[in-house]
Amino acid sequence: MDITTLLSLLAGGGILTFVQFLISRHDQKVGKKDDFLSAIKTLSDRVEKIEKSLDERDAVLARTHILRFSDELYNGVKHSQEYFQQQLDDIQTYDLFCSEHPKFANGRTKAAAKYIQDEYDRLFKAHKL
Repeated sequence: MDITTLLSLLAGGGILTFVQFLISRHDQKVGKKDDFLSAIKTLSDRVEKIEKSLDERDAVLARTHILRFSDELYNGVKHSQEYFQQQLDDIQTYDLFCSEHPKFANGRTKAAAKYIQDEYDRLFKAHKL
């Protein structure tokens, strides 16, 4: 298999299509079944580790956004309704991650999240958003 075929398989259908392609091959390039299964397991473990790392990075980024936005509100910076809604989404993302990962350093945004929600509610009721 040439590099163009490999890239098109990965780009078009992703890893699953590529794995299905390898399973369907019956030539010597695939190697022993145990070697192949071991390679699949290793690849799966690496993908899972990367996914966990990205999820944690998203949570840390959401926490940073929440804290910064809270500081801006506290210092009188005005924001659009869309920006408020993005911050509320970040709060939801962060809270969900924390609930699913109790060992993660969580609970650092409780006061900031409450302040953001309270400000949003106040501005919304006053028709200032």
